[in-house]
Amino acid sequence: MRRLTVAVLALLLSGCAAKLDRRDVPDQAMAATAHPLATEVALDMLDRGGTPIDAAIAAQMVLGLVEAQSSGIGGGSLLMVWDEKSRKLTTFDGLAAAPAKATAGLRMDASGRLLESAEVQRGGRSVGVPGTLAMLEKAHARFGKLPWASLFEPAIRLATRGFPMAKYMHGILNTPTAADEHPDLVPVFFGPDRKVLPVGTIVRNPDYAAAMRRIADGGPVGASSGEGAAKLLETLQRGTHASYITLQDLRDYVAQEYEPLCASFITVYTVCVMGPPSYGGIAVLQVLQTVEAAAAHSPGRAFNFDDPEFVHLYAEAGKLAQADRRQYVGDPQFVTVPSRQLVDAVYTRKRAVLIDATRAATEPAAGVVDRRTAAWTPDGSDPVTATSQLAIADRNGNALSMTTTINLNFGSRLMAGGVMLNNALTNFAAVPRAGQVVANAMAPGKRPVTSMAPTMVFGKHGEPVVVGGSAGGGQIVDYIAQSLIEMLVLGRSPAEALARGHVSTAIAGKLQLEKGTAAEALAPALTAKGHSVDIVPMTSGLAFIARRGPRWIGAADPRRDGAAQ
Repeated sequence: MRRLTVAVLALLLSGCAAKLDRRDVPDQAMAATAHPLATEVALDMLDRGGTPIDAAIAAQMVLGLVEAQSSGIGGGSLLMVWDEKSRKLTTFDGLAAAPAKATAGLRMDASGRLLESAEVQRGGRSVGVPGTLAMLEKAHARFGKLPWASLFEPAIRLATRGFPMAKYMHGILNTPTAADEHPDLVPVFFGPDRKVLPVGTIVRNPDYAAAMRRIADGGPVGASSGEGAAKLLETLQRGTHASYITLQDLRDYVAQEYEPLCASFITVYTVCVMGPPSYGGIAVLQVLQTVEAAAAHSPGRAFNFDDPEFVHLYAEAGKLAQADRRQYVGDPQFVTVPSRQLVDAVYTRKRAVLIDATRAATEPAAGVVDRRTAAWTPDGSDPVTATSQLAIADRNGNALSMTTTINLNFGSRLMAGGVMLNNALTNFAAVPRAGQVVANAMAPGKRPVTSMAPTMVFGKHGEPVVVGGSAGGGQIVDYIAQSLIEMLVLGRSPAEALARGHVSTAIAGKLQLEKGTAAEALAPALTAKGHSVDIVPMTSGLAFIARRGPRWIGAADPRRDGAAQ
């Protein structure tokens, strides 16, 4: 099958792709986010003449308020920005990081004592040094147009005047023990009876407004000095075990910039993703390429998620990708990750040959792409995140995809100055045993791997044709890969693709099918092939926009409160 040449791909990534023949840019802006208020704010910034990064910053500040369970400046993010003028794709890593005093694992104390997992899953010890704000400031300096302070005005206004309690947040907090488990949230999201406020009730968060004002006036420094830093450091001492984060950790944080990872798919498309510490991006590319090769070796197998024969191939490709990511992926500032070898078409075709079209494999081993790291011990953890997704394009051809998180719903369950704090350190591997080398082991300053995988797809003329990503923990890989197949191969709109029932191999040893969807009907046939099938709810958080001729169309996940317009 013909693929895009290396020369064309190199042009795309080098910024020289302006020489390629291409269509005119779309004549309208588009935004898809996890909440209607954030989407409205993003479009308003674009209407004021702002760029997608201006829109994303304003939308993120609103999401940290109205969708506080999922993301905010107390967490970490990954960002991809397409600049039409330079014809270049840039990626930024703003993931939360381990503090300078970090131990070999979250469960290990400074004294070397092994702690109970439940003691450190929430509270101060679980918090990573936040990176979202530093990342956004770095991207704004390069790609922003509107004044920094103006981007915080909508969030300040909403925090002060109030916003309606959303259905999705209400569902998370509507449990008998929620008030006891989230004491910091009680003054904001609960009534005098300690029950979560009803859907539609006006919620106010004046402390959040004050935090936004400090950052609007002082930039990221406004969050790492003075009153903002004092509130944060005081809050981090709470919980069964206090955080090791210091003021110096906050000041030393630097957002990283990396080259994107790209691979061709079904001849005419180039799919670009974030590289490590995202394992999600690598896995998305591997799944797409491997399933394409496997389908080519299985006559009559179309890309059809209603067909158990194809879903079997897809699931086996997912297992192979998960095996590789557990073996090889870690923070590239600390370990050598063979990223480009893992997404090389020759390698993925070799992996596809391992798939038995008639029978599910037991958990496969990682492939050998780098003998220096092949002896490492696989990471047995399965990251679980809440997370939000933004996809934005303006009228000038610029676009971005941003995935942003505080990890588990409401992160550490600590709120500092109205801002929820992450529990990202739970995404590191367990404490390695003596003699083991684990790519995702915790270390001072290191960032844990993540399934987050903001994605951008380019067409045959070098233009962005699909922009987006997903929330949803380890299943993010499958949510994205499946949606891309639906849109790029089957021609579905974003709304049609996002409404399809999910299939996932993110949990080792399991094939998950989404409860209450047509995917459930696949269970008998897949079980007969040897899969261990679980039918479970799968609350994704997809957001995608796609080119249709000269216009964008888009959709936000119907399982949550998002909106695209």
